[in-house]
Amino acid sequence: MKTILKMAMAAGATSALAFAATTANAATVYASDVDWANNGTVGTSNDRDDATNALGAPDGAFLSLGLSDVGYTNPGFAVFSFDGMTFGAGSTTTAYEVTFNCSVRPSGACSYPESLAVLYGTDYAFGTHDAADLADFTYAGQLFNADAQSGASLIIPGTFTYIALVDTTLMNFPNSQSTDGFDVDAVGVSPVPVPAALPLMAGGLALGGMARRRAKKAKA
Repeated sequence: MKTILKMAMAAGATSALAFAATTANAATVYASDVDWANNGTVGTSNDRDDATNALGAPDGAFLSLGLSDVGYTNPGFAVFSFDGMTFGAGSTTTAYEVTFNCSVRPSGACSYPESLAVLYGTDYAFGTHDAADLADFTYAGQLFNADAQSGASLIIPGTFTYIALVDTTLMNFPNSQSTDGFDVDAVGVSPVPVPAALPLMAGGLALGGMARRRAKKAKA
């Protein structure tokens, strides 16, 4: 996972990024399901280990992703789905964050800085919480906690069914005091319709991915 993130950043993946604080509109579709597991860094205060806090519209309740280690051998991440919908290129994804008493820095982070990477894809074994499965995802950009207090957005340049949020706090802020990573209140998508053939293609890719995984298990 570290390789995926570093290569994407080095390649200037922000060219696909349109970043701004935003307010959700009536067309926003909020995450309906989440695949998350505690990587051992998330406590129980404020129910921050309750994954359902990140579902639906923003309401002040949040899920802590978990603090990723610098080598990303134990990443804090969550994968979100949206009622089984597939979205077209140009759809906007918005993440909402909660940091208490946030004082904004020029970097776009709070004085208690946290950040995450946004990845998107159509092939994921939902429910397995397998970081290796994110190898088929594409990096879209990064968000910082101060910008995301009222919602911060990225335009996603490709078709997607899933959004993965991966904590990158220590990559960007090695001296951060964060202990449990980025705190997600909600994830929403303002959709662009997909051409009629693409959902069928996405379904085919997903079936192909399942076949590959089964073949690997059979060889093992």
